[in-house]
Amino acid sequence: MATIRYPLHPDSLEQEPPFIRDMRGLANQRKLLGMRAIGKMLKDLLENGTESRYLIGITGYPILELKTTSRGGQPGGARVYLYRADDQEFHLCAAEVKSESAANTDLIKRTAYIAWHWLHGYEIFPKTRANKRTGRTQPS
Repeated sequence: MATIRYPLHPDSLEQEPPFIRDMRGLANQRKLLGMRAIGKMLKDLLENGTESRYLIGITGYPILELKTTSRGGQPGGARVYLYRADDQEFHLCAAEVKSESAANTDLIKRTAYIAWHWLHGYEIFPKTRANKRTGRTQPS
């Protein structure tokens, strides 16, 4: 079973991960069918790792995307941009739902930027996280 992590943007480490921010934006825009498609793609990624039916590479970038129309998937315009830490760990950086077929180059560049920083040893994951019930911090 694969692992999913949510890196922070290297230029704003104190904020929430960009993927989570993108998902909040989709929820606010009521893109519920697209969010459901993203959930289905993430479930497939967790279960199948690099063999996910939705996972494809992006030419010219060291990153991947989950795309609903990949390998016979359902249409819908949902995309998740990510990179692979190893065969079973994936770092999610961006998400979008749109009707056009072209990928959002700004989100691709954001993902590549985060991936570059991770590859070069920059800290992009929070060192601690607060437990909402107890208020105590735990290692992430």
